[in-house]
Amino acid sequence: MNVAYCSLLLPEEKKLAERAKERLSGISGHKVTYAAIKGIDENLHHPVTVFNIINTLNYPKFPQVIFHEEKWSHVGGSKDWHIGYINLFGIKYVTQAVNLHKKLRKWVRSRGHGKCLVCVHYIYYPAMLAAAWLKKEYGNRVVLCLNTGDVPGKYGLCPQEKMNLKRFLIEQIVDKGIMKMADAFDCFVFATKDMAEAFDVNSKPFVVLECVYTPPVASNAIEPEKKVMRNKKIVFYAGALREEYGIGHLLRAFSLIRDPDYRLVLAGGGSAEKEVRKAAKKDSRIKYIGFISPKEVVGWQQRSTVLINPRTSGLDYVKYSFPSKSVDSLASGKPYIAHKLPCDPPEYGQYIQYADDETDKGLRDKIVEICEMPEKEREWIGNKGKMFILNEKNPKAMCERIVDMWEKMV
Repeated sequence: MNVAYCSLLLPEEKKLAERAKERLSGISGHKVTYAAIKGIDENLHHPVTVFNIINTLNYPKFPQVIFHEEKWSHVGGSKDWHIGYINLFGIKYVTQAVNLHKKLRKWVRSRGHGKCLVCVHYIYYPAMLAAAWLKKEYGNRVVLCLNTGDVPGKYGLCPQEKMNLKRFLIEQIVDKGIMKMADAFDCFVFATKDMAEAFDVNSKPFVVLECVYTPPVASNAIEPEKKVMRNKKIVFYAGALREEYGIGHLLRAFSLIRDPDYRLVLAGGGSAEKEVRKAAKKDSRIKYIGFISPKEVVGWQQRSTVLINPRTSGLDYVKYSFPSKSVDSLASGKPYIAHKLPCDPPEYGQYIQYADDETDKGLRDKIVEICEMPEKEREWIGNKGKMFILNEKNPKAMCERIVDMWEKMV
C-alpha cells in the first residue's frame, strides 16, 4: 500500500523549544503523531513516507524566517521530507500549503497508476488544504484520511474564549474552512465516537483511537528537589492551566486538605496561571513550577504520590476530545485520579481512580484515600495501570485498526 503521512513533528535535534522566545506548542501532539507513525509502519511492514511541516511560532517569536526543504528519515529505509516555507504571518500558511501540495503531487506521480493513500494528522489548515487540492486533481486514485483528536469551532474550547478580532477571523475563515475541507476526506481516525457527529461524517468509514502510546525516548528522568519533597504526599498536575480544565476545582479541593505533609505541584501555563500563583502565595504547600521539559515531567511523575486530572464533565467539549494526560499518567506507574468523562472508553474504569462525584469535597476525598493507602497498595495500583497501557495501547496494537480500514478503502 502506498501511504503518505502529513505530520507536524518537532525534531528534537533542532532544539526548537530552546530557540523559541515563547512557549512552543505541539509537544504533546508530536508524541502522539510519532507513536501513530510507528504503529502504522509496524502493521504495514514497511515505512510510510512522511511529509512533515516543522510548525513553529511566527517570526520574530521564533528567530527563523526561512525553513528550507530538507530530506530526512523517521526510521531506517524511509525517504521523508521536511516541507520548506516562509515563517511570516499569513505567508506561512500559503507557502506551507503550496509546497506540501507540490511534494505530494510528485510523490503520487512516482507511484505509477496505483492508488495512493494520504493521511493528514491533525486539523491543520495548510495540510488539509494541500490534501484537498490533491484529491480534486486525482479523484478516486487518491484516498484521503484525517487523523485528529480535536474538533474546531463550537465543539472545542473556543466557545469559552473571549471574542476578539483574532478569534472572529479564526472562526470565520480557519474553523469553517477546516469543516468544509473535511468533506473531501474519505475516512477518519477519531479520538471519540462523538467526533464523527461533530464533523457530520457518520456515513463515512472511521475508527476510534483514543490514544497511541510509546514510552519517552529520554530514560534518565530529572529528579526534582529530593530533600524538599522527602516524606511528603505529592499531588502532581502537568498541563494547560485553564478554568475549563478544572484548575480552580483542584485548588479548592486541595485547600480542604489540612494535613501539612501534603503538597500540590502544578506545571504548565494558561489563563488560570494568575489564580494558581495567588493560591501558591496563600498556601505554602502549593508549588507552581511553570513550563518544564518532558524529561522534568517524567521526573516529577516518578517523585509524586499521585497524578491528577481535575477536568469535569460539565462542558460539551469533553465529548469530542480525549485527554492524552490519562495515558501518560497511567503509563508512569503511579495512581492516577480523575473524574469519569464521556470520552473515557469503558476499559479505563479498571485503572483510573475516579472520584465519587465532581464536587470539591469528592475530589479531596479521593486524593486523601489514595495518598493514605499503604505504599505497596499504591504501587500495585500504579503498576496495574502501567501494564494496561503498555500491553493494550501500544502503537502496533492500536494502529492495526487504522491499517485494516485503509486496506478496505484502497
